[in-house]
Amino acid sequence: MRWQLVIEFSHKLFLTLDVEDFINNRSMGSLEHILKLLRRRHLEGLFFITGHMAEKLARFPEIVDLLEENEIGYHSTSHSVHPTIFEYTDVDNYQEAYRTALSREVSHVDPISGTIEGRGGIKLLRDLFPRKKIESFRAPGLSWSPPHLEALKYLGIKYDFSANISKIPVNYKGITFYPIPSFINSVPLRFFLQSIMKREIIVLDFHPDCFVNENWWDSIFLSGINPDRMYSVAPRRPDRVRRMFRRFDMLLKIVYLLSKMEIIESCNEAAKSDIALAPSEIDVEKVYRMIASWPTKQFNYEPRFIRSHLSRFLELSQ
Repeated sequence: MRWQLVIEFSHKLFLTLDVEDFINNRSMGSLEHILKLLRRRHLEGLFFITGHMAEKLARFPEIVDLLEENEIGYHSTSHSVHPTIFEYTDVDNYQEAYRTALSREVSHVDPISGTIEGRGGIKLLRDLFPRKKIESFRAPGLSWSPPHLEALKYLGIKYDFSANISKIPVNYKGITFYPIPSFINSVPLRFFLQSIMKREIIVLDFHPDCFVNENWWDSIFLSGINPDRMYSVAPRRPDRVRRMFRRFDMLLKIVYLLSKMEIIESCNEAAKSDIALAPSEIDVEKVYRMIASWPTKQFNYEPRFIRSHLSRFLELSQ
């Protein structure tokens, strides 16, 4: 099949990766391999890292050095540990949710008890990468919570990659909202090329753990409560692992060639948008269904107050 690609201007592509599996050691090897593939293809990514993974990465200076060649973002302190972001901000009082988020996102969270124990979160991530600004955020499961995001803004976050609000970056309350990922983990070539033709901003999202784990690493939290110990999930078969890395490397090669042809601009650093978000034009129910999807489907958690928090954040009548 012959592809004819006609593009009038360069499109921006963000290659993002969510680094969150602090339990299965094979995921660390997957991360290292991905970083070396990026170096080989002369590309850089935007790595969203959790506080728990920052704690683990501190024991792997070689991987930290490889990550230094890329841009670093934040992916919450504890991802799927209960209470999750949606659970602890799902209270009637917006300011109480904001204060709780402030406290938890600078702390270590015990993955069994769910309680906070000393320094961690975004502060520890910035300690690990002192030369990085760390101003971008992606919520676990793309399930951002308004009071939580406002707390992160206070902590220096300026860019969000979680909100299903716009296909182009828009600015609201000092936060630039980037589009959610066009593809997650799997990128069919045909749809990838079509996406390039249609979108000004293309966001790809990969999880290093998915290359080597048969199931999601956080499936041990699916019951809605924390397990009594951390245990591994099953590994992928070696032939499937090799196949996934080959496909990923082929994608990197295509991205590199398209960037050399100036068809796309491979980006890793977010920038402030001059386009203001108009809340009155937002389909609030669509946005809410999107942000509530992950906790509802993954943990069978039905939010009670997040919908009203969203209306308050957008300054819409409830």
